[in-house]
Amino acid sequence: MIVAVALVLVGGFLALVILTGLGAHQRGLAALPASLAGLFFPVTWTVWYLRDERPYRRAHRHET
Repeated sequence: MIVAVALVLVGGFLALVILTGLGAHQRGLAALPASLAGLFFPVTWTVWYLRDERPYRRAHRHET
């Protein structure tokens, strides 16, 4: 039972690493940096979110 749970957790982790690496490569990174981005996928996802969404930008008010 413990082995099965460990395999599922490791498999999920590896899937996230691989998918993040592929996404980084799709965004234009070379193979080695894309692989490193995959290993550090939580940081990579945070950077992508902040770069793409810019959640903390100020709303521009239109004064009339």
